[in-house]
This record gives sequence, C-alpha cells and structure tokens, in this order.
Amino acid sequence: MTLQEAYEKRRQEVLSLQRQVKKLQKELDEASAGTYTPAEKVEFLKQINSLTHKLTAAEKERDRYHEWWDRERKRNMYYDFGKMDLEEENDRLKKENEELRKQVEALQKNGSPDAEAKIKALSDEVARLTAILNNDGTNSGTPTSKTPINKNKHIPNSREKSDLEKGGQPGHKQHTLGPVPDDEVTDAEIHSLESCPYCGGELEEVGHDDKDELDYEVKVIKKRHRYLRYKCKNCGKESRARVENRLKEKCQYGSALQAMILALLDLGFVSVNRVKKLIGGFFSGQLNPCEAFIIGMQKKAARKLDQFAADVKRALTSELVLYWDDTVIFINKDRSCMRFYGTEKLALFTAHTAKGREGLDEDGLLALLSSMTFVMHDHNTVNYNADFIFVNIECNQHLQRDLQKLVDISGHEWAALLKQLISSTIHDRKQRQKQGETSFTDEYIKTFNTRLDELLAQGEREYEADHNRYYGTDERRLLGRLRKYRDNYFMWVRDFRLPTTNNLSERSLRFTKIHEKVSGQFESVEYARYFAKIRTYLETCARNGINEFEALLRLTQDNPFSLSEVLSCSGS
Repeated sequence: MTLQEAYEKRRQEVLSLQRQVKKLQKELDEASAGTYTPAEKVEFLKQINSLTHKLTAAEKERDRYHEWWDRERKRNMYYDFGKMDLEEENDRLKKENEELRKQVEALQKNGSPDAEAKIKALSDEVARLTAILNNDGTNSGTPTSKTPINKNKHIPNSREKSDLEKGGQPGHKQHTLGPVPDDEVTDAEIHSLESCPYCGGELEEVGHDDKDELDYEVKVIKKRHRYLRYKCKNCGKESRARVENRLKEKCQYGSALQAMILALLDLGFVSVNRVKKLIGGFFSGQLNPCEAFIIGMQKKAARKLDQFAADVKRALTSELVLYWDDTVIFINKDRSCMRFYGTEKLALFTAHTAKGREGLDEDGLLALLSSMTFVMHDHNTVNYNADFIFVNIECNQHLQRDLQKLVDISGHEWAALLKQLISSTIHDRKQRQKQGETSFTDEYIKTFNTRLDELLAQGEREYEADHNRYYGTDERRLLGRLRKYRDNYFMWVRDFRLPTTNNLSERSLRFTKIHEKVSGQFESVEYARYFAKIRTYLETCARNGINEFEALLRLTQDNPFSLSEVLSCSGS
C-alpha cells in the first residue's frame, strides 16, 4: 500500500466516524426533546463519547499519513518537475484525442454532406496530436530528460560497436593506488593487540603489514602580512614595499578561499546561499563569508577577464571553422539567451536579454569573419544576409532528426532513405579519415549527388500525392530547405576538414541547463554576463588541459592565465 492509499483509507475512516457521530447527535437531540427514555439518552451519550474518541484518534492518524504522503510528493516534485510537466501535457493531449474521436464517431453516424470532410480534418488532428506525443530525441530537439512517459529513452552515441566484450581487455593493466613511498609518509598510526584474540595468550611481535591511506585535513591559515616602513637617511622620506591589490583591506579572505567560492558557483553551479552553508560547514565555522561577498566575487572575477575574453574573440576570427549556437536561460523570470562561439580549443560565451540579430551585432564576432571562414550552425537563418561574408555550413544531426520525424508521422519513404544515405556517407567518411584520406573520390561524390537528386525528386512525388495531410506544410518546408541550402548541408562530402554536426556547440551549452536545474535563474543580465565571462576562461583552460581550480587560483591571485599561455599548454 502506498502512502497516498494509506492516507485515503484513513480519510474515509474519519468521514465514516463523522457521519456516525452526526447520526447519534441527531438521535440524542430527539431524546432530549422527550422522544426517548432517560436510559436511552445515557446510552446515546456513551456511544457519542466513544465515537468522538475514535474520531479524534482517526483524525490524528489521517493527518500523520497526510503529512508523510505530502512530504513524499514534494520530494518527488523537487527531483522531477520535468516528468510532472510531461504527465500533465500527456493527459491534456490524450483528453483532446478522446474528444476528437468522439466527434469523429458522431459525424460518422450523422451522415451529413460535409461529414466526410470534417471526419478527415478531425482524423488528421488526432494524428497530429499523437505525433506530438511521440516526439523524442530521435525526431526532434527534445532532450533525453523529457522523453515522453512510457517511452524508452534514446541516449545519443556516435561510437561504432565492436566485437569486444565489456570491461577491461586482455593485457590491460589494472589501475589501483600504489603504496606511498616511505619518505612521503606524513603520519603513522600503530595498531596493536594486547593478547591473543583466539586463546588470550601472550603475544610476540614477528612482523607487520602496512596499509596506506590518502586523505586531507582542513587547516585554516590566518596569515599576517607585515610591511616594514623605512625612512631615508638622505631625503627623509618614508617608504615601504608595495602592497598587492588583493591585500588592500585591513583584513580579507585569501585567494584559495575565493577560488573555492568561484569553483562552487561556476563549476558546481551551486546557489549563493548553499555556497555560504558549504563553506561554513567545510571550515567548521572558522571561515564564514557573507552572501554579499560571495555575490561580489562574480563581478570582481569577471572584470579581471576582460582582456582574456577579448583575446579569445580575436583568436576566433582566424579559425577555419567556427561553431555557434544559443539557448534559452531565465533572467529575473524572463526568457533570455546564453550564446556560444568556439572551436575544440576556444570557447566564448555571451549573455543577452533575447535571441536575435541585435545580440549578434552586440557580440560583434560574426561580422569580423572573412570569406575563408566556415560557420557551423543549426539553420540559423539570420546568418544568411549581406552583412556576413563567411561560408555557412548546416548541422546534419538536426536534419536527420527532421527526416525521422517526417518518417514517423507520414511514413514517406524518401525521408527514411535520405537519412540512411546521410548516415552511410558519414560512416564511409570516418573510415577514409582513419586511413588518412582527405576527401572522397570524384566518382563517389558524383554518385552521392545523383542519389540525392533521386531522393529529392521522390520526395516531391510523395508530397504531391499526399500534400493535403496535416504534415504537408512541414514536408513542403523541408523539401524547400533542402533545395535552397543543399550546398550548405552537404559541403562536408567534398571537404573532410568540415564537420557534419554542430554537436560541439550543444555540448558547450549543456552546462546552462545544469545551472538552471541546480541553481535557478540569474537575477540580472549583468550577472549572467559575469557568469558567461568566467565560463569563457574556465572552458578555454579546460579544453587545453589546464585544471579549472588552478585557473581560478591564478585568477584570484590577480594573475590569470593569458590566452597565449593557455594555448601553449596544448601545443596550439
């Protein structure tokens, strides 16, 4: 029995007892009016008192189960808001489907002149709503976490299967912690016995076994910096050693603690109040920065990274391929935008109050790109305008999802065959890249284009034969897009230097969703931009093999890594 069922059972018991008490009270009132004898009145009072006592106990039991059930419900809500939203959406769509089916049945019975047209329209609407229910990561941009109820999750995986068994392979050396060298041991603890654990006899030491343990302990450092003052015997003027900017206050928190705060905020995406709790608990209350100080750390750190962000932006303008994408974030309850520009080695993040051309112009990066630069994106049509001279390349991962969606809702063969053609060509390209080749042969490219022409022509025929269905508009748009942007979608067939998908951008922006789930929205666009600038620094460092905490420690010591230092770490 679930907590909800137990609560419902106790609630029904309380309602039953309340009805019995009311019935007996009514009979007692009649007895008081002279209808019954004194002995019967006493009996009524006894029954009422007994039932009232049971009712009180039952109400307490009901309230206890309700509290347990409510606590469990809230905990489930906290951990899975998305699932609840999906359940509500599914219920709504199912109700709409049921209502439409009833209308169809009524029209079929009616037999009016326009009944057939209405039935067809309603049937299409039922099919459309069913298709929405069936959307998932294979045929739309729906994230895995929002997979519809009762449908298996699809985890994207581009790795090719091998015949090897799972786990460590033969000849693979097992990795375990090795013993600590004697000269590195910092602490030792002797574990001894007073007597034999088997018979209680006297023991004689004959050897020992060593077990090493790696751990840490927190040591709070309270360092005093003393700057000696001097007086010149010649000119009489006083002087002292230069005080570093990070020590300008009479007393301040050190760089290591500041780096820990930034790590929790910008790597762990922990909210400000929880950062305060974690720091206070970690140091047993000896270090307990206030929330105002923690919030101010973002602004202070971001201002030190203006030059780093400008250098990343400048470096991106000379790259052969630039990836970019944006995603929705929330700033003070409003839908806003976090944008990424980058490569495998560089990452630049910006934040804006809305998506669109205005934010792109404010970033000022795309306008600086030359005609020799290829820009990978998810069919952002704002890229196609006279102000930009770079070459656009489109993401084939999104195209394959669009094709799969059309297959799911229409069953049209051309979409399935085109998706298969794209997948097989990408597979062939990977195999040739492993062999050191830089392009397909002219014959291969010609065969691909011929097959593509055939499938687009087949698509036109299937569309014309079935274009009045509810998915006709989407199919028309997809065919038109493939005709208009054909070169942008399939440029990678001719040039192996070019990517086939924009997955790099999507992976780079994934942290925004983690931040939204863990920490919530941003309070202002200014602090969203501070966060974006710090992420630019951390992500670029990480992509070049620099530990993010080390990067933050350098930052809080007023000596952040320069971009040239970062790139030199990976040999770029």
